[in-house]
Amino acid sequence: MLVRLLHSLHQPSVLIHLVHQMRLMSSVANRSLVTDEQPSFPHFTFSEEPLGLPASEGFGYFQGSPGLSFGPANRFYLQAKLGFGTASSVWLARDCIDDTHVAIKILTGYATQLNRDHKLRELEVFQRLSSVPSESSSDQCARLLAQFVHPGIDEDGEHLCLVTELFWCNVQDYQAALRGRSIPVPTVKRILRHLVLGIARLHECGIAHTDIKPDNIMIDLGRHWTSDAINNWVTENPPRTYPPERSLNKMVSAFLSQSFPPPTFEELPSCNFKLADFSTAQFVSDQTTDDITPLGLRPPEVVLGGDWNESVDIWTFGCMVFTLLTNRPLFKPMVSVEHDASELDVLLYQMILFCGEFFQEDFLRRCPRSQDYFQLDCRPKKFQSFVRKPFDKCLSDSGCTLSPVDMAGATDVMSKCLRLDPQNRATAQELLRHPWLMVAPRTLHHLPPIPRRWATEFLVLVPPQGLCSADVHKPIGRRARGDVSQPSCADTLDSTAAAAAAAIEIV
Repeated sequence: MLVRLLHSLHQPSVLIHLVHQMRLMSSVANRSLVTDEQPSFPHFTFSEEPLGLPASEGFGYFQGSPGLSFGPANRFYLQAKLGFGTASSVWLARDCIDDTHVAIKILTGYATQLNRDHKLRELEVFQRLSSVPSESSSDQCARLLAQFVHPGIDEDGEHLCLVTELFWCNVQDYQAALRGRSIPVPTVKRILRHLVLGIARLHECGIAHTDIKPDNIMIDLGRHWTSDAINNWVTENPPRTYPPERSLNKMVSAFLSQSFPPPTFEELPSCNFKLADFSTAQFVSDQTTDDITPLGLRPPEVVLGGDWNESVDIWTFGCMVFTLLTNRPLFKPMVSVEHDASELDVLLYQMILFCGEFFQEDFLRRCPRSQDYFQLDCRPKKFQSFVRKPFDKCLSDSGCTLSPVDMAGATDVMSKCLRLDPQNRATAQELLRHPWLMVAPRTLHHLPPIPRRWATEFLVLVPPQGLCSADVHKPIGRRARGDVSQPSCADTLDSTAAAAAAAIEIV
């Protein structure tokens, strides 16, 4: 029996995440990408996580409450629910032995079984991180403090419980709390530096995170959050429940997710940032699914069904540079009725325009689904005109104002990450040595200058040499590995190409 979830209007994104999780979980065994086909099944409405739905149908959420003592020798005392996700809920707990506070991620019964079957690897990833010595004194990854299995009730199944350090909030929640303001550039660079350290640590262990995004970048608790301060916060914010809601066989009441007040502008620059949530992480040498990363962050080799490795995280990191500076996504896949183009057609087209290079034949040959989107001459099937929109233009159009040095640094990092062929991307270790991400500001003078015309002009892309088509601009020369040349402004713009570019304008 299957169930359909209708979520309350104040949190519409949760329904999308839950439906995607059901489809993702069904794909991990056969490595296939999920489809958009959805069966017809009963409807339920839930304010937060869907309690009371069985593990056998992809759910089995923990139905406990604050005040519960559980774990080995009842070591952990639950105090509040901090949040929930597509396969777990997260709780604030007090460690009664160490007299400290921790976060406990309690997996659904279904996700617990997938971890047992080695189709999801979250526990194994934590264990690998703990067992492999680090080459760095700071790896910036969340740490596993303990793990145990808690028996569920009804048809929830058992719950794998992962005890980790307690965090303040995630970067996405902090951005939302700013209400339109931007995180200061020096702090963005600190976040990115810490994020690269976390990515480098994962790659050192043969792990690809596959889901790097602002809500998986956590902010460490500040020093003033002592044990007494946390207990006082719990007292001032007692647990609350939603009104009872109908589930499969009974009425359920979910606890309201609570969160600590975010750090202030003055506190944030000294905060520590860590990469977390390894629920979809993959061992590069033993992958269990190809359904990785949200669509707008998905690298081209995954979109086109090719082999992939840890460089998928480098692509996503390049997207994060833009998102943290602007609080907006770089790529915005959407259906184009005018061009009869699917959202994947548009996404691949945006990659060409923003990254400033065409897909090369040797890369497309390695990707089984490339024939669905590209002609034999390597040009997209749905688009004929190509007007480059470089990264600095994307940043400025988003309202982001940067100094010349920061604009040069940010765009140079993005250009090293957002290469269409993963073989051409920088490694995490190389990014750690990038001048813009290094602590010492005196190294920034090594960055290359940005061509002045990039700030105001589109550049027409030149297809790979050897291609021939009546409506393609004459090649003016290109760099190695498919980089697009920089023709003069007089040779670049035409009305058709400008109109095509307008379809993918960042707003």
